[in-house]
Amino acid sequence: MKPIIKGGLTILAAFVLTSALRQLSVPLLLCVNVFTVAVILFGLIEGELQGAVLGMACGLVVDSFSLGIFGLSGLAHTVTGFLSGFISRKMNVLPMGRLFVFTGLMGGLDLGLWVLLSAVFFSEGFPWGGGLLLAQPLVTAALGTVVYLIYRRIKARHER
Repeated sequence: MKPIIKGGLTILAAFVLTSALRQLSVPLLLCVNVFTVAVILFGLIEGELQGAVLGMACGLVVDSFSLGIFGLSGLAHTVTGFLSGFISRKMNVLPMGRLFVFTGLMGGLDLGLWVLLSAVFFSEGFPWGGGLLLAQPLVTAALGTVVYLIYRRIKARHER
């Protein structure tokens, strides 16, 4: 029951942060994908199965607020959540430099899957947002690293 509560709170937090960012600046949403960060970190912390389930749920939340085909983000986030949990169990990605590279690569994978699926299902050109969308993996890496380091400090304080 605990992973379900954590997952629900993670989705709620990602939704609230995305809504707050939307109020600040819509172009900022092209650079910052809070749902992708949440999926990557949840997979890293909880494991591949929980990461995939949270990725599916986050992707469906994202798709429910978009005008595109329902399920594209769900599929991309599901694969990202699974792979972030799977890879983090096979290799040590916790040192800060590796964590930055890992979250950046997972963010790039998520964006790449989403672009690929969108290109398959949509005939018009892809909206790159003036190139801001290409900064998303780098921002995901920075934000994911900072959030994970904060999580690790809070967890260490509670374990004392």
